[in-house]
Amino acid sequence: MPKSLLLLTIALLFTTAAAQPSFACEGSEAVFEDAFTDDAGGWAVQDSVEVKDGQFVFKLTPDDMQSNLNVTYTVENADICSEAVWPEGDQPVLGAGLLFWGEDKKTYFQFGVLNNGKFWIARKQDGKWHTIAENIAASSIKTSPGASNTLRVTTKDNTVTFYINGTKVRDLRGQAPKGGWRFGLSGDNFDKTKDARVIFKSVKVTE
Repeated sequence: MPKSLLLLTIALLFTTAAAQPSFACEGSEAVFEDAFTDDAGGWAVQDSVEVKDGQFVFKLTPDDMQSNLNVTYTVENADICSEAVWPEGDQPVLGAGLLFWGEDKKTYFQFGVLNNGKFWIARKQDGKWHTIAENIAASSIKTSPGASNTLRVTTKDNTVTFYINGTKVRDLRGQAPKGGWRFGLSGDNFDKTKDARVIFKSVKVTE
């Protein structure tokens, strides 16, 4: 290959790489990382959850929602990322979510995407749901069976920023819990007759 052509190829590769959005957490210190090779990552493993072979799976009954706050880690200002994968084949409307500002299983915030191309933000407080943003269309959401979406939540004091596949979709001001708080995952099945699965491939938290 001529030297000039080689240099041009290298330049194009660098340009393309620079143009790609960064989906990864950008904090300077890694607090937690789990690729789900086993169930030792501090998740509450129960009948509705399976953690093994590189997957965290919510097994959802019809019209079911499951959440799972990590039991063993707490953070304050954090950058949380997770890759969710829609199951293959025909599927009902499903939701995959990140949990943050969690105090316990009855009190936390949720940021999620749907496989119909929309996202939502909600707060669960003392077991009651309060919707902040509902069914907001986002072109950055991948909806086809088997597609993966990277959800990212960054928190700084009482401000939160939300990203889907590297694209910022929303800011939020709120009241963060005092001291450390917990993060987690959630899955939703909106079909009233069929079981479903929501799959996560990884979680990373940095500060």
